[in-house]
Amino acid sequence: MDVDDFSQQLETLRSRVTRLLQSTESQPHTQEELTAEAFEELQITLEELKIASEELQATRIVVEKERQRYQELFDFAPDGYLVTDTFGTILEANRAATIHLNVLQRFLVGKPLLTFIAQSDHQAFFNYLTQLQQLDRGGEWEVCLQPREKICFDVAFTVVTVRNELGKPVALRWLMRDISQRKRLELQRQQLFADEQAARIAAQAAEKRSNFLAEASSVLVSSLDYRTTLRSVAQLAIPTLADWCIVDVVENNLAIFTNPVIAASEPAKEALIRELQQRYPISIDADYGPAKVLRTGKPELVTKILESSLQRKSSDKEHFSLLRQLRVKSQMVVPLLVRERKLGTILFASAQPERHYTTVDLEMAEELAQRAAFAIENAQLYLQAQEANRIKEEFLAIVSHELRTPLNSMLGWVQLIRTRKWDEATTSKALETIERNAKLQRKLIEDILDISRIVQGQIRLNIRKVDLVPIIQAAIEAVHPTSEIKNIQVEFHLDSSVGEVMGDTERLQQVVWNLLSNAVKFTPNGGRVEVYLKQVNSNAQITVSDTGKGISADFLPYIFERFRQADSTTTRADNGLGLGLAIVHHLVEMHSGTVYVVSEGEGQGAIFTVFLPLVEPQPELLIKESEVKLDNLSVLNSLQILVVDDNADTRELIAFILEQSGAQVTAVSSVGEALEALGRLKPDVLVSDIGMPDEDGYSLIRKVRAQEAEQGEKIPAVALTAFARDEEHKLALQAGFQVHLSKPIEPEELVKVVENLTKGSKQV
Repeated sequence: MDVDDFSQQLETLRSRVTRLLQSTESQPHTQEELTAEAFEELQITLEELKIASEELQATRIVVEKERQRYQELFDFAPDGYLVTDTFGTILEANRAATIHLNVLQRFLVGKPLLTFIAQSDHQAFFNYLTQLQQLDRGGEWEVCLQPREKICFDVAFTVVTVRNELGKPVALRWLMRDISQRKRLELQRQQLFADEQAARIAAQAAEKRSNFLAEASSVLVSSLDYRTTLRSVAQLAIPTLADWCIVDVVENNLAIFTNPVIAASEPAKEALIRELQQRYPISIDADYGPAKVLRTGKPELVTKILESSLQRKSSDKEHFSLLRQLRVKSQMVVPLLVRERKLGTILFASAQPERHYTTVDLEMAEELAQRAAFAIENAQLYLQAQEANRIKEEFLAIVSHELRTPLNSMLGWVQLIRTRKWDEATTSKALETIERNAKLQRKLIEDILDISRIVQGQIRLNIRKVDLVPIIQAAIEAVHPTSEIKNIQVEFHLDSSVGEVMGDTERLQQVVWNLLSNAVKFTPNGGRVEVYLKQVNSNAQITVSDTGKGISADFLPYIFERFRQADSTTTRADNGLGLGLAIVHHLVEMHSGTVYVVSEGEGQGAIFTVFLPLVEPQPELLIKESEVKLDNLSVLNSLQILVVDDNADTRELIAFILEQSGAQVTAVSSVGEALEALGRLKPDVLVSDIGMPDEDGYSLIRKVRAQEAEQGEKIPAVALTAFARDEEHKLALQAGFQVHLSKPIEPEELVKVVENLTKGSKQV
């Protein structure tokens, strides 16, 4: 029984008593009857009151239990619960809420909820409170919660508005759930989705790339004419990779940009590019684009081309206007490389605003360029194979002629001298002719050996920092006698401020000497040769120009090929094997440089230009030299020298040279005789040939070193041989010789080597 029922029963009892009293006035009863009836009614009412009291107590117990259960649910719920007034001031907070906010409950009550909302969400919080005045239940609101002294994290609020009897908002109940884990999962799902999308796009791109490269490969193998192939490749790149494509091949080391292969999506664009190529050719020493890529061998990627960069590269306003008409937005330039050999470049350009090249596009371009480079090389090898027999026969005929011609003069004069006695002037002329032709033969043989080393990849460089000025000066001095005879004026302009390069001094001097001697050789009497050294960007530029016979346009592409000569007929006016420029080209490439030639045609002279990368300034490094130091010629001071050579003429010549310098020489012809003489004479120096019958010089030196191991003494030994390859040099040193010299040798050099050995100044 609730309170309302109990009050109603009391009211009923009062009414019944009142009626009873009224009835006594109309119907008289005895006092006892009235009292009894009243007590009976009272007894009934008391019993009902007792029952009502018990029911009320039971209800209170249930309510208290429900209240306690609610409080426990409120306090120990995993989600945070807050009760605030309509302005967001905290009135109640459960345990989870205090943990989220990192504030004890007693300190939390009375604080604005706004203080725990991230600054970035403050305005949204005020807007949310305003909306709750009109709503009974707010939608889920995600916000960044800022606990005390902790990192902000994501929560979701669900709010119920509490209203009074009049419907006015009086409080707000906030359900606060930590959704940071959900956010992380959502981010992971988004990332997975993005990765899946990226993987799908990458797979599609890879498939597209594979199909493109497969088609390109098919085109590349379809022809052995590499220019036809390049035209096909350039056209194939449109529009898959570019809106236009320019392929430059360095044909036989000509300057690039002379005959490019151009393909474009629009004929007008192709015509515009050709006009730019003809009117404003890019300089070979430009520090950007194809010129730079060809020098460095590294690709160039320009993701976004700005108008300001076009303006910097423009020669004048008209040039800038033409470049703007192309509307290029992005550009790639990749090298055509085969085993580190630079064949040319391919330029890809995009004029579409939405297409800017990335590293992925660059990889695809490099793959295409690599396949194209191999196709070019195969085509070149095919052409070379077709001409191999003709060139071989032609070269052998030239070699025979070039070797026999000086030999004829030498043998002729020798026979004349031996048949009769001539006056001193004639004899001197004869000896001068013999010496000149012998040196000529030696130069021919050295060139042949150099080409042999180039073919076999056996040329070794003694790399160090070198100054180019003295190297060029030495080469100029070397050709001075020849230029003086022909009355050719050799002018040089050497910039001493040009930095150093990393290189082999002798080989670089050989490069300059070959270019100079070539210029003097093909320049008529009274002509002029000019030599320049200057710095261009990060390179040293050596230029050798002449006013000679020039180079025809037909032969210009082959100028640096081995065994090639502009005139190989029997009526040619100039001798030589056609190896010098091939050696120049290879040596320059070994120094990471480039060389090219320009000639306006026959009778217009020629200009050879060499680029060598400069060394960045840095502290000097000590570099050990691996050469024999040669001092000034001096007397050998009665040294005992044993000479071993099976060739009598060579043996007598060496003995004579050494004896003229003061040495006492014993000359023998075999290993056996040499061992006997060594035991008997105890010479100071051993000079031995390598190639001898029965036992060679290697066997001799090994036996000598074996005997010395027991005696404790070591004789200086020189290997003097006609075997001039690098392999023989190494074998001689490994066998026990200190020095390896190639025949023929200058008398002064032989004397210097022997003297230095005896002084203990050997350098190997």
